[in-house]
Amino acid sequence: MRRKKIDSILMKKATGYFVEEKVEEYDRENEVTKRKISKKYIPPDTTAIKAVIERSGENPLEGYTDMQLEELKKRLLSELEKINAKEAQDAGKQTDGKD
Repeated sequence: MRRKKIDSILMKKATGYFVEEKVEEYDRENEVTKRKISKKYIPPDTTAIKAVIERSGENPLEGYTDMQLEELKKRLLSELEKINAKEAQDAGKQTDGKD
């Protein structure tokens, strides 16, 4: 059970994820006067990626330095941003036609 939970958490950290942040302001009576909810993206962590690879028994990145892995991470994140931007653009086109 523990190994599955650790693997799940490690994979989440290795692939990046979104978190929801809540900020609330209270008045003197401890009642909420303002509430702000926003989503924040936590990018993939290089150390977690290395740990996932090591735990899997495969290591296609063996011999890469931390600097090389960081460059690979930046390149992959850039490609992912392009894909996400295109998907968002395509989704916008789909909703424009329905309104």
